[in-house]
Amino acid sequence: MGYDMEMEEYHEEKETLKKELEQLKKEIMEEAKKVVDDYVDNPSEISGSTINIHQNSPALDTKKDSDEPLYSGSRWTKVIKSQ
Repeated sequence: MGYDMEMEEYHEEKETLKKELEQLKKEIMEEAKKVVDDYVDNPSEISGSTINIHQNSPALDTKKDSDEPLYSGSRWTKVIKSQ
């Protein structure tokens, strides 16, 4: 009788957890749909991806006599700027 009771309790607990997960899944999906609908009604000014460049970035360095970038392409990624 002990083993049967443990198995029964296990299956009941498993079913309860499964129902809770399904409810959470439903709530998350509803919230996600609201977010999508809100974005459709109120689109963002930002296109979806942004690039942030720190003010001390070597990407902003220019040659002394022109506005040409000091580093271009993939070369600047290997630059370590000293302070």
